[in-house]
Amino acid sequence: MAMEKPSSLRAILFDIDGTLIDTVDLIVKALDYTYQKHLGVALPREEIRRLIGLPLKVQMRYLDDRVAGVAPHEQMEADEIAYYKAHRDLERVIPEAVEAVRTAYRKGYAVALVTSKNREELSLSLPKLAIDDTVDAIVTSDDTERHKPAPDPVLKALERLQVPAEQAIYIGDTVFDLTCGRAAGVQVGAVAWGAHLSEDLRAAQPDYYFETPADLQGWIEQLPVIEDHAKAKEDDFRNRDRAERVGAGAGGDSG
Repeated sequence: MAMEKPSSLRAILFDIDGTLIDTVDLIVKALDYTYQKHLGVALPREEIRRLIGLPLKVQMRYLDDRVAGVAPHEQMEADEIAYYKAHRDLERVIPEAVEAVRTAYRKGYAVALVTSKNREELSLSLPKLAIDDTVDAIVTSDDTERHKPAPDPVLKALERLQVPAEQAIYIGDTVFDLTCGRAAGVQVGAVAWGAHLSEDLRAAQPDYYFETPADLQGWIEQLPVIEDHAKAKEDDFRNRDRAERVGAGAGGDSG
């Protein structure tokens, strides 16, 4: 893991699934249930894992070229979400990663969550993280026309944070996260405890590679405090602009 202090860093963007909360087993089971119920197809676990990080609409269309007829995509989405809701006890918050988010905010960095979940899916997981008051922007799959691995989700977050790409880093657990961040022009950090395999993540050559949640927390802790930015956030984000940015992420524009 590289440990240099990026002096120009002003914003830290985080993926959610597999990065802040362990949902890998639950998502695999929900997708497997949905594919078998509607399409009669059982995929190897590793193949399903590699789908994590893509929006639900894309996951539901993954097998279109392997099955006869037209797949019932909308019903598949509903059933996948219903299975997820019924088995939410399998979610596991990753304490050190969540604390890294809080620490970044306390130090004055602009903080965003950039996820492939849609708003309905996000509503199932976000309350468990309890970080609403330490996040300046949220971007879901409902907020952009194109999704990971396209750069649009990260670009949308930067727009809401009003931070240039060269002053931001995106941290996630999939190759889709790394490709998205790279295409948007930000630094990228990979975490090894999520959906995608270590060899796939390392092959993507991230700027930072975090083996454990404690490594991520430690890296955030050694970053310098941005005092001026912290004061600006106190006056700005926590009041009018913060409400506007987070509100947009939770249910605003879809551009």
